[in-house]
Amino acid sequence: MNPYKGKDLKKFIDSIPQEEVEKQTRLQEEDNQRVYKEFVEKLNENKCFLCGSRMDLFDEARPCFHWFTYPSGIKKRHFKNYLTNPLSFFRLDCYFRWLANTEKPIGNINDLKDETSRTSYLETTIKYKNIEWAFSIGFTDKEGHINSYKGNMAHYHIQMKVDGRIFIKFNDFHVLFTDEDLFTFELLEQAGDKVKLAHFYGQGIGIIEDEENLPLIDKALTISDDEETAPFRRQTFIEAPKGKTIPGDLIIKAMEESKRTKEPVGRILQKYLKDAKFTTIIEPGDGIPNMTKRNGKK
Repeated sequence: MNPYKGKDLKKFIDSIPQEEVEKQTRLQEEDNQRVYKEFVEKLNENKCFLCGSRMDLFDEARPCFHWFTYPSGIKKRHFKNYLTNPLSFFRLDCYFRWLANTEKPIGNINDLKDETSRTSYLETTIKYKNIEWAFSIGFTDKEGHINSYKGNMAHYHIQMKVDGRIFIKFNDFHVLFTDEDLFTFELLEQAGDKVKLAHFYGQGIGIIEDEENLPLIDKALTISDDEETAPFRRQTFIEAPKGKTIPGDLIIKAMEESKRTKEPVGRILQKYLKDAKFTTIIEPGDGIPNMTKRNGKK
């Protein structure tokens, strides 16, 4: 049971003056920039920005998020104590996202709501090098299974694969949410119109599900050298004005320009065919990891 359900968090949010909201948002963004910069700098030194040790170093006496990167010597049994105590979901999710995006921005994270199971509150699959993490939060997980000996407290599940092999199964652990997690969940539920969970530097392919992002994504898209690793697929349908056709030499010209500039052909043709009708569709590309699903046996 979430202890914040009985509290009017929306009223609390509404009581904060707008100038204070803007100030705190600005300060949070500045802090995120600082922390992310430190994260990347440490990672480039093969160090964990949380504990300061090498990323490939495992110390049983010092549990840390970087254990999930499979440092030398770690075994599943070492996670028993670590994952039977509350472990912040939102902080761990952020850590994985930051790791993933240092390798391939957006393309390593599948957080599409459209691919989330109907029985799940949240599903996310994240890849980094030879490792894949998958989160699963069912609606009953989020509240805790009533009258259940195992999982009666609010919790989440995590699966971890190394080189394609399962290292931690979804149902190995019922990982308890922290108090901060529970507050965040309830805040998003009560004041979703006022509060938005922004994955600073940790955006996944789910950004295409927000229509406001599509013009910005489209403007930034370039042609990939390898379609199989591309995070996005862009398709453009062109309808010539009534009674007119699109000159073949113009298409050839646009294709040649695309080869030189890496700009999509459809976007180039828009510059030359001012009176034509263009419809652009942006979809997840082949490079996005498949959403890993949990069933009752995992």
